This record gives sequence, C-alpha cells and structure tokens, in this order.
Amino acid sequence: MRTPNALTLGSMLSRALFAPLAFLSLIVGCNSAAKTTATTIPAKPTHTAPAIRSVETFDAVWTTVRDTHFDKTMNGVDWNAVRDELRPYAIAAASQDEARAIQLDMLSRLGQSHFMILPRESAERSPTIESPEEQIAAPTDIAARASTIIIDESQSAAITETTSTTTASSTRGVCGIDIAIVEDEPTVLRVAANLGGAKAGVCAGWTLVSVEGLDAADALRPIRDALALETDMDSQHARSLRMELAGTGQSLLQGNTGQSRTAVFEDATGTEHKVTIAFEDAPYGSTKFGNLPPLPVEVDSRLIELPQTDTKPVRIGVISFNIWMTAASPAIDLAVDTYRSCDGIVLDLRGNPGGLGAMSMGVAGHFLNEPASLGSMIARDTTLEFKASPRKVSTEGKRVRPYAKPLAIIVDGRSASTSEVFAGGLQDLGRARVFGETSAGMALPAVAIELPSGDVLMHAVADFVTSNGTRIEGRGIVPNEVVVPTRAALCNGHDPAIDTAAQWIVQSTLLTRAAKRAKADAGVEAVTAPISLPSAP
Repeated sequence: MRTPNALTLGSMLSRALFAPLAFLSLIVGCNSAAKTTATTIPAKPTHTAPAIRSVETFDAVWTTVRDTHFDKTMNGVDWNAVRDELRPYAIAAASQDEARAIQLDMLSRLGQSHFMILPRESAERSPTIESPEEQIAAPTDIAARASTIIIDESQSAAITETTSTTTASSTRGVCGIDIAIVEDEPTVLRVAANLGGAKAGVCAGWTLVSVEGLDAADALRPIRDALALETDMDSQHARSLRMELAGTGQSLLQGNTGQSRTAVFEDATGTEHKVTIAFEDAPYGSTKFGNLPPLPVEVDSRLIELPQTDTKPVRIGVISFNIWMTAASPAIDLAVDTYRSCDGIVLDLRGNPGGLGAMSMGVAGHFLNEPASLGSMIARDTTLEFKASPRKVSTEGKRVRPYAKPLAIIVDGRSASTSEVFAGGLQDLGRARVFGETSAGMALPAVAIELPSGDVLMHAVADFVTSNGTRIEGRGIVPNEVVVPTRAALCNGHDPAIDTAAQWIVQSTLLTRAAKRAKADAGVEAVTAPISLPSAP
C-alpha cells in the first residue's frame, strides 16, 4: 500500500459522507440517480433554449465526476459518450426540473450508489451551505438526557399533544416510529419510548395504511412497479429501489417540530387504528453535514434481563441510533459505559443509512483490545486505512478496559455505508457476530459540492473494502445468522433479530460461566487433595 498524502486524505476523510443516496433523497427531499419519478427528458433540441445555467451545471457535474471518480474507467462506462448523448438535452432544458432530470440520467449510467442531486430548495434550509464540516445543534443538557433515556426512560419529558393547526417550527421533528418493509408491507418495526408514536399508542407489527388521507399503497405503487420490472434483484438499481421503497414508507411519517399527523394503522387482526402523532425536537438535536440540510439525531438504548435456571440472569444492553454523526457520539459513548458490566451488547443498526465514515473507528474502539483495521478507503490515487484504536477512558474520564464480552450487530436492507463499514469490519475481525438481513451494499465515501445552479452534487470519491479485501458496494454485509422479521412476531411483542442475538449472547455467557466454574472447582480440588509426604528415612 502506497503512503498517502496525509493532508489530502485527511481532508477527504473529514468531508466524506457514507450514506446511501436513495434513502437520503427521501429524508431531505432531494433527488438520487435511482429515483423512479424523475422528470421526463425533453425532446432533442432543434434550437437553443433560454439560459437557465443548465449547460454550465451539466458540465460541472460531468467534469467533477470525471476528475474525482475513484475508478479511472468510470465503472466501465464511456463517460465521454454519455456527455455527447445528453448534453444537447441540457441545452434544450426549459426548467430546473428538466435540467435535474438530465443530470440524474447521466449519474445513473454509472450504476453506483452515492451519486445524487440535492435541489437548492432543500440545501437552503440551512444557512451554512458553503461549509464542508458537520454543523451540530444539540441540547446543552445532552448528558442529562442521555442518562435519562439510557437508565430510566420513564422519566423522559412528556411531549405536548398538538394538532395540525399548531404553529410548527422549520426544524425536522421526530415521532419515534421506525417503518420497515415486512412481508412486503410498510410495517412498524420499532417504537421509541416517550415520543409521539408511543404516546399515540402505535405498536410494533402494525402496518401503515394512510397518513393525512394519503394511501400508503398508492405512494409505494410506482416503486413496486419498477421493482417488478427488474430482472436482476441484486443489481445496484434494484438495491436502490428497495431502499427507496423502505424510505418512502418512512417519509410518510415526517413532520416538523410542533406539527402532528393523522395516520391509520392496521393491527394483526385487521382492525384499523386512527391516531394523531405529534412531532417534537429530536432528543439529541439535529446535525448538518456540509451542503446537506439538518437531520435529526436519535439514540435509544435499553436493558434486557433474561432469567436463567441455575445461575444469575443474563444482562444485555441494546443500543440503536439513526445516523452516524458526531452529535450522537456522547450518547453512544455513555450507553457503552452504562452497559459495560453487562454480559453482552447488541448494536442495532437497522435503518441506519450511514453518515461520517471516520466515526466508525471511534465506536469500534470501544470493543477492541488492540488496534485493528476495519478496512480501507481507496480513492483514485490514494488509500486510507480505517484503523481503530482501543478506547480506554470512560465518559467520566476514568481508566477502563475496552468491552470484551459478546458483541452482536443487527443490520437490514436499510443499513448502509458507515453502518456497513462498521459491521463488516468487526465481522471480518471476528469481534462481532452479525444478525438480521443482508445490508444495502451501498458503501462509497462521497462528498457534496455546490453547483452553478445552486443545487448540490453528492458524488462518490472512493471505494471501500474490509480488512480481508471484501468489497461492500453491490454486495452488502451478509449476516452470520439471517433473521427475517414477521408481523406475527412483532405484534406479539417479539423482535426476531433481537431475540436471536440475545440467545447467542445467553449461550456464550453460560458457556463462559460454566468454564469459570469448572476452573474454580478444579482449583479447589487441587488445594484440598491430600498431600503425599515423602517417607521417613
């Protein structure tokens, strides 16, 4: 491996965002190259349309990708031919929507994740569009909130019930409902305690029927139809469509702080439940990365105690978070400290689309006794190793040992990018066992730049391989144990992935306890056995 330019790679890593664009496009209202509802490309021109900076922006997108794509062969695509084919349409574009559709068509030819156009209307939600660094807006009492949620969730502040007529802020709120596609339906996978969904009585296993009169099936139909036409369900386009399907279901339950949404769910018996769901500030504030709009940060954790017949209960800490951004770091670190005495820890990364790639090394350090590589980020001319170092100081500044007991990681088809880097890295190292469903297979480091039109281009600048050389893009992280959720289990209060991971931790713990008892018993027998003295002369 050649020695990289430290300054260049350091800058790249600080700006690199690992997050799948088909999913982010739904979170922030932007357009990815995998979108199924793009504006139709205009007819080939016979004249030059009025200037709307379409050509200038088209050229900027084409040139940027040409100069920064990690693969000089452009993934086998004749990039010059793509320009020659589509540039005339850019000349004829009569609106910004038409211009974007052409740019998206161009990006889609690469057949890779992490290429998208973010409309300026979305980017302008934040005044810091020119900054490449992460901007964080988090509560000042984050440690207090973290300890409240982690140690005693019942003490979290109650939200104020609101109606759709309530004055709302411009900040994206949260309701604590996680929607996944289960048995081909948009289904509640998890409901966070003490947020709007839980307050409204929403339960895991319920399917989403409608929101504010918008039928969920109608919203998902175009994507389902596009998926039905796919001949290769492992293709990048099919993966993007599946991610978009899940993201569309989740996007129906979005609102700003102070707003509420009327939603209809159906339980396992077919009974419909009409509820009003309030949105409030994310418990850990919001975070903004470079040219992307602010995203809410959610961290949740809970303790599971499983009684055992002949020994003490097995205690397991479960930690989940929705995005890899530094605003989540204090709560994640505190959760690890809180569960340091537990018999095992489960990191639930389902629905986590990624974020800052560098953060994976910091979190991994909690679980490694010695420095180890999670993999390498390979740019066109340089390579950067993701080297994680042991974390030996707690959030209170005390010396600690990295957590060495069983670690389970749960992923699904919505887990992408940094989540895949983290899970795949620790899986390859043999430090964690992965449960759930194969992840998204979208793991290209990307950066975002402002275009002449005011829109933002996010584009991949590197590939990523795990420490054993496995490429994640287009493959995903394959679990050690595949566990698929069912509505029946969820409605009965069981999460199959959590249950399976917990049983693995129980088995590992009981084996360890038995070995310790056997060793202790052997030591006692050695001490109490008669001592043979030599015979007297």
